[in-house]
Amino acid sequence: MVVGRCPDRPIIHSIGRAARVVILGHALIDEDTVLDYAMSLDSPAQWRMVLDAIDGSFHSIVEVDGAVHLYGAAYGSRGLYRSRVDGIDVAADTVHALAHLVGAKPDIDVLAAHLLEPIPHHLAQRPLLAGIEPMAPGTGLVLTPDGSSRPVRGARETAAVRDFEAGAYEVRTRLDAAVRARTAAGGTVTSELSGGYDSTSISFLAARGPAEITLLTARGRDSANEDVQWALLAARHLPHVRHTILADSELPLTYAGLHDGPTWLNEPSPLIVGRSRVGALAGSAAAFAPSVHLTGHGGDHLFTGLPTLYRDLLWRRPLTAWRGLRSFAALGGWRLRDLVSASVEPGGFRSWWEKHSEPVAGVPERRTPMLGWALVPSIPVWATGAAKHAVGEGISWMAATTEPLAPERGRHVELESVVEGARTVAVLNRMSLAAGGPPLAAPYFDDRVIAAALAVAVAHRVSAWTYKPLLRAAISGIVPDEVLRRQTKDSGSHDVELGLRKHRDELVALWEGSRLGAVGLIDSKRLKQLCADPSSFELEDGTMFSTIACELWLRDLERNFLDPRHGSARRG
Repeated sequence: MVVGRCPDRPIIHSIGRAARVVILGHALIDEDTVLDYAMSLDSPAQWRMVLDAIDGSFHSIVEVDGAVHLYGAAYGSRGLYRSRVDGIDVAADTVHALAHLVGAKPDIDVLAAHLLEPIPHHLAQRPLLAGIEPMAPGTGLVLTPDGSSRPVRGARETAAVRDFEAGAYEVRTRLDAAVRARTAAGGTVTSELSGGYDSTSISFLAARGPAEITLLTARGRDSANEDVQWALLAARHLPHVRHTILADSELPLTYAGLHDGPTWLNEPSPLIVGRSRVGALAGSAAAFAPSVHLTGHGGDHLFTGLPTLYRDLLWRRPLTAWRGLRSFAALGGWRLRDLVSASVEPGGFRSWWEKHSEPVAGVPERRTPMLGWALVPSIPVWATGAAKHAVGEGISWMAATTEPLAPERGRHVELESVVEGARTVAVLNRMSLAAGGPPLAAPYFDDRVIAAALAVAVAHRVSAWTYKPLLRAAISGIVPDEVLRRQTKDSGSHDVELGLRKHRDELVALWEGSRLGAVGLIDSKRLKQLCADPSSFELEDGTMFSTIACELWLRDLERNFLDPRHGSARRG
C-alpha cells in the first residue's frame, strides 16, 4: 500500500498482469509505456534496467510476485528511509512521517556531527532519529510479504571514460532530456535565470519545449554583482519568453524568518538560513501558477571540477597531472612545497581520517592545497566539550569501519560533493513548498546527467583557467556564444554580511531557550554574546549556518507533523 499526499510531483500508476507500478516524480515516460512494461515484465532485474534508462528524477515502487521494490535516486536527490512499525517494515521519503508513527527521538551524539562544516559524508548518513534508518544513495528496499525488508544496492552507471566531444554530446542529450521531463506536459513552468552558466543553460533548454516559460531573475544588492546584466543579455535571445526581474527590496536577507513555521527537513541543512529568500522567490514563481520551478543548482558540483582529481592521475599521466595541479596552485595561492607535499602524501581513506580525527576549531584556513580525502571539517568555537567528544567518536567510527565512495581520493571527493549536493534538492523543494511556492526541480542532479558528466576524462572537464569547459561545449549552439563569454560568478556574500547585521536581534533571541544548549551541544550564552556583535571574527564565512540548521531542526521535531497549523503531511 502506498499512502501519501504528493502535490509536489506527478504520479504514474499502472497495474498490469506481471507487476504493479507507481512512479512518483518527473519521469520522461508516458503511462501507456509503463503499462506495457507492467503487462510483461515480471523480473525485478528487468525493472531495474527499465527504471535506470528513464530520464528524470523520481521514486519508483514496483510490486512483483508479492514483493515491493522501492528505489530513490542513485546520487541522493530522492531519499528513502525505513523503520519498523508494529512488527512491519515501512518506508517513506521523509523522516517526519516515520517519526510520527514510531515516536523516534534524536540521537544527540549523531546530531553533534552536523555542527561541522562541512560534515563528512559518512557522518551525514548516520541515523539522526533512533529507529529510522536512511538508505544510502543508490540503495533501494525490498519489502517482503512477511513484513520484513532488505536493502538492495543499485549499481551506479559506470560508463567508459569518454573523450571531450562524445562526452559533451552525451551531457547535452541527458540534460535536454532532464529538462523535458519537467516541460513535456506543457502548461506553465518557471525557471531561475540568475545570469550564470548553470541557470542560463536550463532556461534555454526549457524554452525549446512545449511549456510556457517564465524566467525569474533576482537583482543582487552588491554593486559589483553582474548577474542582472548577464541575465538581461540572455533574455534578449529569448524574445518569446516572459522575463521578470525581482528588485532587491523584494528579497529578504540571509538570516531572515528563522522563527517562521516548520520546513520538515529530513536533516539539518545550512541552506535554512536562506529560507526567507527561497520563500520570496517561491512566492514570485507561484504568481504564475507553474507546475514546477527549475533551478540551476548542481552545475557547480558537476562542471567546476576539483584539483584532487589531478592527484589521481599522478602515477598514470604525471605531466598532465602536474600541469593541472600547478594551475590550481597558481589560482589558489598555494606554496610549491605545500603542493608537492600534499600531492605525494601517502595514506588511504581510513589512515587519513585517523590523522585528521580532530576538527579545526573556528574559521579554518583554506589557502592551502586541498588534496586530501576531504576538507578537514571545522567545529564552531561555541561547541561544548561534549559536542567535540561526540564528533571525535564519530570520526573514529568512520575511520575504523567505513569505506570511501571510490578507491581513489579524487573520485571519492568528487562523489561526496555530488551526493551531498544532490541531497540539497529535497531541502530546496521543501522550503519552497513550506512557503506556499511550487515544487522545485534541479535537472543537473538527475542521475543520468550526473553519470554523463562524471564519465568524461578529467583533463577535458577540470580546468583552473577555463570556466566549466564541458558545460560550455554541451550547450554551445543552444546558448548563444556571447552569453557564454561570462567567466565569473557572484558569491552572494554581501547579503550574508548585511543579514547578520540587520537580523542581529532575531539571532540573539534564537539562542534564548536554545534546544542545542539544553542538550549540551553548544554554549548558547557565548553564541548569544557573539551574535550581539555582528563584527565578531568567529561569525565570518557563515560559520553559524550549521548551528542554526541543527537548532531549527530540533524545534521542528517538537511540532505535530499532522497538525494542519504546521503544514500538511507529505508521505510517499
